[in-house]
Amino acid sequence: MRQRSARLDQNGFSTVKLGTSRFSLDDPYYLILAMSWRAFLLSVVALILGVNVIFAVLYWLAPGSLANAHPHSYADAFFFSVETLATVGYGEMTPANGYGHVVSTIEILVGLFLTAFVTGGFFARFARPQPRLIFSRTAVIAPYEGGRALMVRVASRRIHAISEVRGRISYLKTIELQGGGNLRRFYDLKLVRNENPVLSLSWTLIHPIDEASPLFHLTKERMAAETPRLMVSISGFDEAISSQINDRHSYLPEDIEVGRRFAHILTDLPDGAVQLDLTRMHETEPVAAEADQLAGLTVS
Repeated sequence: MRQRSARLDQNGFSTVKLGTSRFSLDDPYYLILAMSWRAFLLSVVALILGVNVIFAVLYWLAPGSLANAHPHSYADAFFFSVETLATVGYGEMTPANGYGHVVSTIEILVGLFLTAFVTGGFFARFARPQPRLIFSRTAVIAPYEGGRALMVRVASRRIHAISEVRGRISYLKTIELQGGGNLRRFYDLKLVRNENPVLSLSWTLIHPIDEASPLFHLTKERMAAETPRLMVSISGFDEAISSQINDRHSYLPEDIEVGRRFAHILTDLPDGAVQLDLTRMHETEPVAAEADQLAGLTVS
């Protein structure tokens, strides 16, 4: 039977892969990092309970192997297993014969490996850098220096600045080949500025839509045929955690607003500081523009 893995990634792609599994056990480290926190915690609880259930059955199948345990009591066997696996050792119940000592010794060794495995999983998940970036929910097309431009806004949720920031916008579309079939191709969109020495406030990535732009002759009809997608990638160095971070976001045609611009979110305070209002990060407002400035991309 062919294995089939399907998921919706953070770029909005509905990806289906045949011949592989999303929950493959041959790469446990990746599995631990890729699953959600809820799935990870439930897996840890299920694993610990499962090990205790198995060893409790081994004690229960050998009456007399535990001192001070009620005869044929699975509850006593289970709680002794919990105490042994956790190396608590309250002392009320103890192994009573050679069989009990052998099983409890094996369980202690399993508990040591299990503790190391779970601790390593928690550490790996907590130690993984989180970018904590905010991308505007929509991209906008607004007048820019006598023409028009595509704009995307990004900011950091953290107080500390991100240095050596690089931005990239790629345009993905489906091309029909002459011999039949389709080809998905990426086009890098030229930005007014693709580097930022420090990201402490917000940053608007701007792509001028001129004759050299892949978006210049794009119309609503072509968008429906090509099903394009904008891919925005941000990388930088987080000074607070001393680690490189990367994040990305995608925009579908319905996520692009024409004839609107981002609302102002920066305010100069009397003491000279600059206030960044992230509560208005996604707000846009209409702009007055001549028809020829915004002609072509009618996707709103």
